[in-house]
Amino acid sequence: MRKLSRRSTTVVVTTVVAVGAAGAAWAAWSLTGSGTAEAKAGSVVTLKVTSAGLAAGGLTPGNPTTVLLTVENRNAFPVKITNIDLTQLDSTQQGCDASANVDVVNDAALPTKATVPAGSEDKPATAQIAWSGPLQMKADPADACQGAPFTFNVHLDAVSAAA
Repeated sequence: MRKLSRRSTTVVVTTVVAVGAAGAAWAAWSLTGSGTAEAKAGSVVTLKVTSAGLAAGGLTPGNPTTVLLTVENRNAFPVKITNIDLTQLDSTQQGCDASANVDVVNDAALPTKATVPAGSEDKPATAQIAWSGPLQMKADPADACQGAPFTFNVHLDAVSAAA
């Protein structure tokens, strides 16, 4: 067997050290890991109509009327109103049958600005929505309907308007 020279030994030792260092460096940078995590989606909070009324002048014969709504949002994201329905139109005025004297036009065009900003449970956000034309008094209503109070229910459909 041949003996290694001092120079050959140095080259072999240096090569082994260099390869070992390179392997250690590769191991230090090439890491993987795994595990499990759990997350839970939030829940939506129902919108609330805090006030509803009619524009100044109220219902007048033959004219569509603007309904004014204040909508409260307690969700952490903005919402866009996609549909509004008015139901159970009624009047307590004797001789003024609401359904015989006022038409409900639920397919009236929605307002272009029908978005309610994000809020929270502690600090709800509100928006005023002016919806043109969903109520229209007949052209020849009963005289008893002059100055009559009207009530109605409001139902909203909405979707997230988060970007």
